[in-house]
Amino acid sequence: MIRICFVIILLTSNSFADLQIRKQNDFFCYDGDTCYVTFQGKKDKVRLLDLDTPEISNPKCEKEYMLGIEARDYINQLISEGKRIEFETEYNRDFFDRILSYIIVDGKNASKLMVTHRLGVVYDKNNKKDWCE
Repeated sequence: MIRICFVIILLTSNSFADLQIRKQNDFFCYDGDTCYVTFQGKKDKVRLLDLDTPEISNPKCEKEYMLGIEARDYINQLISEGKRIEFETEYNRDFFDRILSYIIVDGKNASKLMVTHRLGVVYDKNNKKDWCE
């Protein structure tokens, strides 16, 4: 019985430890709401929950691109300066196969910080913000 409990605890603790932030091309996050991670030993990406930020890869205008760079730089600095990076996730994936997750930096929700600093908005699938206005 003790052995079974130990195995269950070991499996549970490893599943959370398998998701870790990583750098790619000197960035932790590609843009304001997509970050690089390692999951179960493989390169993967996380899409931050409750957050939509300006696009970098296919912006509608120069203003959106510049805001996207600002959002990307902010979240990368936040993670870089953080002492403890945690993930809150159920390991569901989005249309682009990214793991849907909250990133918690030193006890603070990164999505909420991005919205507070006006670098993103709360994600609403049916009402995408126009960053060019």
